[in-house]
Amino acid sequence: MQTQDRKRWNIMGTRTAIALKIGSVLLFFLLLSVLIVACGSNPSTANVNLGAPPVTVTIDLGNNTTNVSPTPPLAPYWCGAWATNTSPIFNSTATVGVYAKFTQNVNGNPVGVSGATATASITWPDGSVTTQGAITTSDGLAVFFVPVANRADAVNHLTFVTVSFQKDGAPPCNVTADRAAFFTLIVVSPTPSKGTPGTQTPGH
Repeated sequence: MQTQDRKRWNIMGTRTAIALKIGSVLLFFLLLSVLIVACGSNPSTANVNLGAPPVTVTIDLGNNTTNVSPTPPLAPYWCGAWATNTSPIFNSTATVGVYAKFTQNVNGNPVGVSGATATASITWPDGSVTTQGAITTSDGLAVFFVPVANRADAVNHLTFVTVSFQKDGAPPCNVTADRAAFFTLIVVSPTPSKGTPGTQTPGH
């Protein structure tokens, strides 16, 4: 009889322990949910009208100009030059294209100066200078083709090209040495050809 009472007592104790564990877990989740809801609600933003959010950024349109650097205006005239290929391959028919442009400021817009005389001065690595002439096109562009076939001394050395522009009614414009176009001739090593498979060099 006592054994049956003990079994009943053990069963009831086990059921009570399980019920307490389940109740503890449920109570934990309930408290966690209440905490999340409490943290998620903010009384200060509860009445915010989403159609008219509060202003958080103020934009000042030009009232404080003491620390602002103005954009410099375009010069009345300017010019520039550049090589179309700064590392051309040296060979018997090689030429290097050099472009130069003469531009003026017309009501704040860059416009090419047409019909200007452009003179290119090519300064070779040995110090010699050759010149070429051209007339600018309607967009102010002058094109020069510099032959380099007989200039082996220019291989692996810089060659500089400065350009000067002249036109009646416009001030002269010079592309100075510090802004000169430049190029360096290079020699490309030939690719070795493969022999016919199965052949041998005589003497081997």
